[in-house]
Amino acid sequence: MTSATIPSPDLAVPETTLDRTLSEICNTAAKPLAEARALPAKAFTDQHYFNWESEHILKRQWLSIAHVSQLANKGDYVNLELLGERISVVNSGENTIRVLSRVCAHRGMDVMAPEFEHQQAGNCKQYRCPYHHWVYGLDGKLKGAPLMKDHPEVTEQTLGLHEFNSAVWQGLVFVNLSGDAQPINEQFSGLDDYLDRWQMAGLTMVADLGWDCPFNWKVLVENFMEPYHHVGAHHTTFQPMMPAQGCWTDEENTHFQICHLPFTEQIQQKVIDGEPQYLSFKPMPGLLPSDFLEWTVYLAAPATLLFVAADRIYWYRLQPVAAGEMQIRTTLLIHPDSLAAPEYEKTLSDEVELMRKFHLEDMEMCGAVQSGLRSETYTPGPLNQLEQPIWLFQRYLARQIEAERSGK
Repeated sequence: MTSATIPSPDLAVPETTLDRTLSEICNTAAKPLAEARALPAKAFTDQHYFNWESEHILKRQWLSIAHVSQLANKGDYVNLELLGERISVVNSGENTIRVLSRVCAHRGMDVMAPEFEHQQAGNCKQYRCPYHHWVYGLDGKLKGAPLMKDHPEVTEQTLGLHEFNSAVWQGLVFVNLSGDAQPINEQFSGLDDYLDRWQMAGLTMVADLGWDCPFNWKVLVENFMEPYHHVGAHHTTFQPMMPAQGCWTDEENTHFQICHLPFTEQIQQKVIDGEPQYLSFKPMPGLLPSDFLEWTVYLAAPATLLFVAADRIYWYRLQPVAAGEMQIRTTLLIHPDSLAAPEYEKTLSDEVELMRKFHLEDMEMCGAVQSGLRSETYTPGPLNQLEQPIWLFQRYLARQIEAERSGK
């Protein structure tokens, strides 16, 4: 077994400290479900572990960063910062979406720096660095550098914005920062059978809420996937319609998890009798009758979260920042025909308010959990059977750790 190392020398700690955290995570994940417990606090609070996790798990996997409806036209872009990289997702024309670094090849300036009032999303014809006005095309290639047109690196076109490994899957744009991930269609192929009939690439994003969160990204993933907290955090929102005691989780898959949140028997019977229940927008065409009887949550590991109903999909863009900090955008995707429905604007307003309400319930809980994890008195407790998705997520993390430590 090789020793794990931390990439940043200034943040280095004795290997035994990091190794202990890695081993504790693996040992916890190795327990059978009946004996499952929460992860050690350091998995959520220790910055040195977060640094290792960022380099060896997050940057090496596929992370979702945009939906194709945000990039419908040539020049449409979405900007974000992900794991220290300032990037731009752009429709560069000819049905091509690229993920480019915003770092100028000259002296490192952000070519669309928010400090200079550049927007998070919009449309542009090119990228122009505000520092020295170097200009790049939508493909990232250098088009001009003032007073340097005869420089060999300019004339030979060897300079440009770095292009990250990216792919479009199920209507979502993904990036792999390390450039060496398994092809995304192979990694998540098992999910296609579940998601294909929603035709996510044809949906439209109609709401996009941003949150600055004082907690670890895994706290959010665990909260999202387990239905046990319906009895507490969502006792007035989800528990009456999708009670925790009726929820169940699919068998283990290597790179994804699925948890089913069935409606109560009374609600299901109304649906079977032909009474639409909890449908505010046009349902997706081609769904199965069973799709109207539950909502479903998906994790395409490590951090792509989907909350799916017959008439909508909530997609979550996670941006881990530090051990106790992350940013997230919670978005709402619906069928475009819904926009023409009578009272659409009021319906959307009501749904966005509900969306804000139940997400605020989660954000408050996750923040309080992170505070508790910092306590020296905290000891990881046993998991409920309804928290099986947490156990499965632990096992995913352990597989990544063991693969990295063994050099595979």
